[in-house]
Amino acid sequence: MPNVVKGSKQEKMVVVPYRPGRRVLLVFVLVLGVGASAAGGFMYGYTNTMRGQQTVVASQRELSEELATAQLENSDLRRQVAILDRSSVMDQRATEEVQSTIRGLRDRVAQLEQDIVYYRQVVSEETEDTGLIISQLDIDATREENRYRYKLVLRQQDADGDTFLTGHVNVNLVGTQGDEQQILALRDLSAEQDQLDIRLRFKYFQNIEGELVLPDEFVPERFQIAAVSLEPVEKNINQNFSWVVERN
Repeated sequence: MPNVVKGSKQEKMVVVPYRPGRRVLLVFVLVLGVGASAAGGFMYGYTNTMRGQQTVVASQRELSEELATAQLENSDLRRQVAILDRSSVMDQRATEEVQSTIRGLRDRVAQLEQDIVYYRQVVSEETEDTGLIISQLDIDATREENRYRYKLVLRQQDADGDTFLTGHVNVNLVGTQGDEQQILALRDLSAEQDQLDIRLRFKYFQNIEGELVLPDEFVPERFQIAAVSLEPVEKNINQNFSWVVERN
């Protein structure tokens, strides 16, 4: 019996059977559990990693598609901008060409107008002292009130005696009646005239004469005479003659 100190606490001893195989089994089970846990953790991590990679790949694919679409839209927009730029350049060139043409036409018109003025002056100088002229206009009173005799003489300056002057003359009397101005054609005042444009045809001169009757309360002021010759020289004459009555 082993030595025991008197007064000390004594531990009870338990006798168990010796089983070395069970210990090995426990160790194996423990190792297997640790391995299974490690494998499970690895598979869980692997699965999450793969899912994350798939999500990333899907996001990358979606972003790639969006990028490709954006690149196509950008390329299309660039083409449209290029077309608009070319159209703008063409429009600008067309506008410049039109403006240049307009300036050229304006310059041409201005030059033609100057030429016309010059030629008119030349023709006027050449015909001023030749061809048709208004020689005289006489107005004589009669014994009857508002009735007058008139005589208009037109002649051909530098007539050669062989050439007829042809054309016409228009005679109007300007005056007032009440507070209004009136313009009366000689045809409406004189029974001797039945046309507004009185025909002219003569070699040396032509008299246009007769009597005219003024309307009541009409106050004459002046005659307007517009004469036109067609041959031998084209010429226009516009003259005003004051209303002057010769008393006998």
